[in-house]
Amino acid sequence: MGSRTEQCLNCEAPLPPPADRRGGWPRKYCSDACRWAFGRTRARRWRPLTQRHQRQDDTRKQRRHIRDQAERLAQAAGKLALDLHAEDLAPPTQQTGWKPGPIAGYTAAALPLLAQARAVLAAAAVAADRATGATWDEIAAVLDVSPDTAARRYQA
Repeated sequence: MGSRTEQCLNCEAPLPPPADRRGGWPRKYCSDACRWAFGRTRARRWRPLTQRHQRQDDTRKQRRHIRDQAERLAQAAGKLALDLHAEDLAPPTQQTGWKPGPIAGYTAAALPLLAQARAVLAAAAVAADRATGATWDEIAAVLDVSPDTAARRYQA
């Protein structure tokens, strides 16, 4: 206790000499006004920090959700690529063009992947914009939807 400098936590002025006090906690502020001012400032300082931490947690959850979607998309695309490769290795008479029935099976398999890729990219862009502090109004204007719809669609 004696080795630390005796300064007010609020204004950093030297603390007044101790009065005739019996025990108790060591003095931290030079006056009651400084103590109250420090309490008000501390409350203002911690409130935005808490909001920033909440926004970081929300962003972390959104990134995890987007990563999971991207992994599912990559698995589906990999399966389609394996199917195409397996067909390339098959004899020509066993390939799709030689079989009776629908020929556009791979196109039908690729269209849902394309829609899913668009959704993943949009969600990633919205999460990045929200992390930088963009409001739902700004994001909704770009997406041409209402702010409530954008928030509902892209919040994890």
